[in-house]
Amino acid sequence: MDNVAIAIGQFADRFCKGISTFLYYRFREEHGYENGRYFRRRLAPLDYELSDNAAKLIEDWISSGAASGTKLHIVEPGLAVEIERSTHKQIRYHNVWSSMPPETHSIGDSPLYKLLKRKAAQLKGGHRDTLRFIFLIDVGSALLNHLGRFGEIDHTRRRVSGSEILSQFMQAHKDRVDAIVVLAPQRPQQSWTLNREIRWSATFFGRPGFDSPPEGLDRIVGALPRPRFEGYQVRSLFRQGAFSPKSSGWYLGMSIEGTMKDFEAKVPARAFLDFLAGRISVDQFRHFMGQRKGDPNLLENWLNQGFTLSRIEMAPRNVDEDDDHLVLHFSDDPAARALKLNPPVVDG
Repeated sequence: MDNVAIAIGQFADRFCKGISTFLYYRFREEHGYENGRYFRRRLAPLDYELSDNAAKLIEDWISSGAASGTKLHIVEPGLAVEIERSTHKQIRYHNVWSSMPPETHSIGDSPLYKLLKRKAAQLKGGHRDTLRFIFLIDVGSALLNHLGRFGEIDHTRRRVSGSEILSQFMQAHKDRVDAIVVLAPQRPQQSWTLNREIRWSATFFGRPGFDSPPEGLDRIVGALPRPRFEGYQVRSLFRQGAFSPKSSGWYLGMSIEGTMKDFEAKVPARAFLDFLAGRISVDQFRHFMGQRKGDPNLLENWLNQGFTLSRIEMAPRNVDEDDDHLVLHFSDDPAARALKLNPPVVDG
């Protein structure tokens, strides 16, 4: 789908510069039976090249101004797509949709099986006394994320599962690969559990006679950094550029502790640095400090009350966090506020 969107978008930009960043694509599907086997196909060719008919439709759609109010439908052999010009910019990979969910209908012809064959070829140089493992990590694959979960196996046989693909591969390549280990960051399936923390799940597929994972596998999984997101979330964030060094930081929140005379404010250090560097505005910094638009300036309010900085320090660093706290200590300072005389006490 991405290849089709790129081809159409690049051509559309010839008639209206930058319009491709506003286009959203909805792809249809076809399904039925061929030679007694069920098939379901997304109508988006992998090797798509823009046809003369499609080019004429796109040119007329944009040049006539119809793109601002109507959707464009392109239907050709192997392709059925509806194109809409949205009011806001679209993010690549998030600008396409299909009525067909991510399903696999063939074991040997699946991208996962083909990937395993390429990896198996890399292991042929291993010593015969070594264990030849292939490690797979889920970064947005439904096949890997659903391993062993309820509903993974389709008993109607219309689609195949990750477990079926991996098991058949191990059976066919038992002389070249000893085991496959799939690591997936997952939340517990049980909705009633109080602990919904994301943890690493390790699924083992061994050759015949090698049915149990070695003891060292648990140590490997235990040494991995704690996952922050599930695989599909990581894929989505990566495609949006969320992990780019130039993107907005992953800021911690702000907290305040203390008494009426002395207190400390824990400020997200990365947000403070981005503010000084000009990457975020005053309003954005106040937003990350927990203040809404129109709220009084919190620091100005403290200063007017006579509280000034007495000490600044960094909180102990946490290697699992993307930010740290800058601790600002405030104490009462009579020189920082206007003098105020108490009214005289009148006897009787």
